[in-house]
Amino acid sequence: MTPRLNLKGIILLVDEIKTKVLGNFVTNVTVANSSDVLLSFSFYKKERLLLSLNHSNPFIGFIDDSYNTTTTLGSLNENLRKYLKGSYVTDVSQINNDRVIKFSLTKTNEFYQKEVFYLVLELIPTVNNLIILDEGENIIFAKHYTDLSASRPILRGMKYIPIEPNPTLVIKEFDMEKYKKEINEYLLEIDSKSKKEKSLPLYNFLKQKIKSLNKKIKVLNNEMEDAKEKLSYKEVGETLLTLMYDKENLNKYISSISETYDKDISAKDNANKYFERYKKARRTIENDEREISIAEQSIEDINHILDIFPYYSDQEIEELYKKYLPKHKSNKRVKEVDARLPYYLTVNGIKIGFGKNKEQNNYLTFKKANKNDIYLHVSDYHGAHVVIFDNDPNEEVILTASEIALILSNLENGDVYIADIKDVKKGEGLGQVNLLKYETITIHEIRESTKLLLKEQKRFVN
Repeated sequence: MTPRLNLKGIILLVDEIKTKVLGNFVTNVTVANSSDVLLSFSFYKKERLLLSLNHSNPFIGFIDDSYNTTTTLGSLNENLRKYLKGSYVTDVSQINNDRVIKFSLTKTNEFYQKEVFYLVLELIPTVNNLIILDEGENIIFAKHYTDLSASRPILRGMKYIPIEPNPTLVIKEFDMEKYKKEINEYLLEIDSKSKKEKSLPLYNFLKQKIKSLNKKIKVLNNEMEDAKEKLSYKEVGETLLTLMYDKENLNKYISSISETYDKDISAKDNANKYFERYKKARRTIENDEREISIAEQSIEDINHILDIFPYYSDQEIEELYKKYLPKHKSNKRVKEVDARLPYYLTVNGIKIGFGKNKEQNNYLTFKKANKNDIYLHVSDYHGAHVVIFDNDPNEEVILTASEIALILSNLENGDVYIADIKDVKKGEGLGQVNLLKYETITIHEIRESTKLLLKEQKRFVN
């Protein structure tokens, strides 16, 4: 959910920002992705300021300082760090009574001279912008530039022209508590977008792979339909052999199949050709059914990867690159680990393990878990095996484990099977199971705290 900010919200937030960060230095700038930026401050350390230039709903607000994400390199990162990091916040104001916030900043340059900068956030839906101005309010940097033909040109070196007052804007009620809750919920969207942008070749390849697999299935289905029509050739061949010595009825039958009958060879040879066509059609159907099954399983596997992409670690993303794009060259230095190893987190001192693919699921349930541990899985849907490493967990642990099972199936609610590991038996395929005995837990809504808890995941070691 993207937080929605109105004019009343801007007024309240400007007051809050002034109270918290006026007289602070900007100690760090983190560009999480192409639209989300985090600012840290010298004295006010409880929270960080999130600037989100989300296209349809740009917003600003504070988040807990414990939230971590890595910086995305690029022009936005370079310019924000160059002008904002180490600057001193002298004022925060609203421009023209609109959804525009202006930060006044001073910074000591390499010659020990004080320089004045302004950070302008235009939080207007669909036309938002982030602009840095010099002391004379000339544009130094803008996230989105326009050309001279625009009604309000945004070009480097030009004088900044504020957005004209909007007389139609009215001050409506604004629920600050709801807004702050929405910001915390948005943190997972930041992770998702960051992961996608930083792993764009892989993400785009997987999306394209699904399209090509669906296209392949369509071709194979058409091929199968054609082949099924040729299964009748077996009956044609048998009829020809039966009528070989009844010339009158043979000729009548041949005239009814003249489009596929070869008049240059005998009825017996034609019968054999029909039998060969029948066998070929049957082989085609068997092969196509097998290929369709493989393609459908691949689509399911890839969709599962895309569904839980925000929850993959850097290590696992590298593993995915090796599996799907082995020629991709990465600058990341990631320690080699056994790709089968699943993950875990701790709740009330109890480990909750979970897998993110068939190999990890199989390893977790049948290698790592003990017979008295607890197994969980979403009802009648693909997803993670979840194991509680305890034979008598409390309600909080069971609830969290159930929510993890749903989250890693990209579900917001649903039923979760719970069983003792001793009642979980291997199924036909890797990671598939049969439950001898189980109960069902129904989850109506997943807590945001559990989604954020997943960011603290650790990997098992051999």
